[in-house]
Amino acid sequence: MSIQEQFEKFYENIQLTPSQKEDAKTKYTGICKKLHDHYYPNVEYDGSSKLLIGSHGKQTHIRPARDVDVIFIMPPEKFEQHDDNQSNGQSQLLQDVKKVLEEKYPDTPIRAFGKVVVVEFSDTKHNVELLPAWENADGTFIIPNSENGGSWEQWDPRSEIQKIQDSDSRTGRTKALIRMIKKWSENCTAELKSYQIENKVLDFFANDEFSDKEYSILVRDFFDYFYKTTNDEGLQNHLSTVLNRATKACDFEKETKLEKAVEEWIKIFKDDFPATLEKSTTTTTSVIDRNTNFEKSYPSVKEEFLDLTYDIAFAINPVHQVRIDARVTQDGFRPDWLSSFLQKRFPLKKKKKLIFSIIKNNVPSPYSIMWKVRNFGDEAKNANDLRGEITHDKGFATKEENTKYFGEHYVECYIIKNNLCVAMDKIIVPIDKN
Repeated sequence: MSIQEQFEKFYENIQLTPSQKEDAKTKYTGICKKLHDHYYPNVEYDGSSKLLIGSHGKQTHIRPARDVDVIFIMPPEKFEQHDDNQSNGQSQLLQDVKKVLEEKYPDTPIRAFGKVVVVEFSDTKHNVELLPAWENADGTFIIPNSENGGSWEQWDPRSEIQKIQDSDSRTGRTKALIRMIKKWSENCTAELKSYQIENKVLDFFANDEFSDKEYSILVRDFFDYFYKTTNDEGLQNHLSTVLNRATKACDFEKETKLEKAVEEWIKIFKDDFPATLEKSTTTTTSVIDRNTNFEKSYPSVKEEFLDLTYDIAFAINPVHQVRIDARVTQDGFRPDWLSSFLQKRFPLKKKKKLIFSIIKNNVPSPYSIMWKVRNFGDEAKNANDLRGEITHDKGFATKEENTKYFGEHYVECYIIKNNLCVAMDKIIVPIDKN
């Protein structure tokens, strides 16, 4: 895998999963529809009374799931009702919106303060920050500010969204670079707001044409630009460190020392930046290829995946290593390791016990362990036992199984840290007909 491919995987890792996107959509749609039905009782909700703003509106959001910022467009006739600075009509507006939402979410904490109403869902995924506003004829908005006695402000979020969209249409990299720099900022102690990162990336692309560069060079050049164009001494220290690491990574890449380059990028982006997955000593390329074909021939309706089912991204770190093996108890053989059976080409018979265990793991605590068993072949299919579910380890770092069906099957082990899969291993389990 090349460094460019690893950056592409890194970019995939930091974007919201389909289920996270659906969670965000479900929540802001539910909130906005409730308000729409209240304020526009004779008009069916079609989404036109809301506007996504912030990172969701700009399409620069990253994992993990955070707040969704959305404007709810109020009916024009309601403005005069709240345009009363003597009694802080702005605060009353927020309280009125809060009261409507409490009808739909009676058990959910809802706060009204400053400019927004915040709905704090308990599932630790997306909260929603709702900004009630009135739209002007030119597409800008009048928004409330309940602080200091209350006031109205003019705001043009659409122009902010459009600037990023226009830049990304020209470069093809603006949104990607913003997301990557957000992840770097999150992983270090540099106190940067999202809008500061967005504006700096826009300025960077406005000064030169970088869209044809690979991500590694692009990121390095951005850090160089950022370092040279900031006067914040504290921020310069952070940028000096990250620029040195990015420069070293690019130098290693040029010298084809890819593993060393990866190590430098991981220092910058932490576990979200993936490395080439090392092949297990107990598998071969031909076996892995055959299993890929088997998965197409024997799909399992029960199969689960870390990223799609559990919202756990793969961020394999070359520093972290895990190895699994299985103790085999089989008639006619002394108890031995599965890896030894495979190396000696001994067949595994049916109805024998396998105890899988982790024989090597250097991931620092705390972490959790998950297992996956996948069967293939007509026997497993006819028994409706192709499996593929992912299960949590019971605290012993082992998994007990029995050989049942003819064919080549596999067991995978995942090490989960900070809701990321930082290490994994896979072992093939070939079972004989008899």
